[in-house]
Amino acid sequence: MIDYHVHTKYSGDSSAEIGGQLAAAAARGIADICFTDHVDFDNPGGNFEPADLAARHEELKKYGGTYSVALKTAGGLVTRGPVIIREGAEISMARDPFCLKKTLAYLAPHELDFIIGSVHCVDRNDVYYPEYHAGKTKAEAYLPYLETIADCLPKYDFISVLGHYDFVAKCAPYEDRSMSADLSPAIRDAFERIFKTVVSMGKGIEINTAAWRSAPHWGLDVLSLYRRCGGEFITFGSDAHRDSAVANRLDEARELALEAGIPYYATFERMKPTLHRIK
Repeated sequence: MIDYHVHTKYSGDSSAEIGGQLAAAAARGIADICFTDHVDFDNPGGNFEPADLAARHEELKKYGGTYSVALKTAGGLVTRGPVIIREGAEISMARDPFCLKKTLAYLAPHELDFIIGSVHCVDRNDVYYPEYHAGKTKAEAYLPYLETIADCLPKYDFISVLGHYDFVAKCAPYEDRSMSADLSPAIRDAFERIFKTVVSMGKGIEINTAAWRSAPHWGLDVLSLYRRCGGEFITFGSDAHRDSAVANRLDEARELALEAGIPYYATFERMKPTLHRIK
């Protein structure tokens, strides 16, 4: 299993130490991890700076590209790992052309393995907060989010995968927060537009388990639509901002991908994907 969406103290919204994240990944059977700290220029509050990717790179050098840990068990010490370590970023996509320009300039000096392209704000309104949803039905709140993704994608052709299509549902106030392609015909149309663009760009999407929180998982209908639109590969990500969340519910994500008929997951090195059969 891989975890290709992990945040550390280099993200403004996390205090997690790299060593703790790696130890958690090794203990939970992760074979390949990618640190994807935030590079966001769309945040309306401006409350955190983009990740210091150079400082993170310097810290990661000491691991030499892999990590193993010795765990004390009833039978003695057991070595878990090695975990392959990748360096990535999660960038925010926005309609504002200055966001794209700033992002490209910021990333230019860094050699990354993997870039997630995510939408966090709709017209500079952060969908994480309840104010975005106020006075809206679920469909009314979710549709503009998906339309923003669809509008932004063609301009962000340097990304590796589309991040969390359901971020808008993560802290939504509705009794049933789940994202579904069947919420409305317009939402299904938006998903089709998104997935056809992703496929035409030669990219994939991630299955991100964070939006589920403690609710039952969702996404089979969305992933099945992605497959019908020609989608061939995904990545798995816990979106962990603390050690305890690393690898969270990734087995469920794998089962969803299998049930949807998606044949491959991808790992990345220097932005080049390698496809692996989902089993």
